[in-house]
Amino acid sequence: MLLAHPSPFAALVRRRERERAKLVEELRSKPQQDIARFIAALEEEMHQAAADLQFEAAARLRDEVKELRRELRDAK
Repeated sequence: MLLAHPSPFAALVRRRERERAKLVEELRSKPQQDIARFIAALEEEMHQAAADLQFEAAARLRDEVKELRRELRDAK
């Protein structure tokens, strides 16, 4: 049975995509050193989440870092 309305998950995905696009746009205007610090902070959060056995959160952060690096690379 098809739902007549979009799922909350679809709305969340669209919101996250808009937020990511905004973040990438903001980071493009920052010095490379600031971008490196931001990515390092995300990686530190990822390692802490893994140490706290929060593996799903660590995996999400890993994916965020990977996607952010890809988008910044492709934007050049």
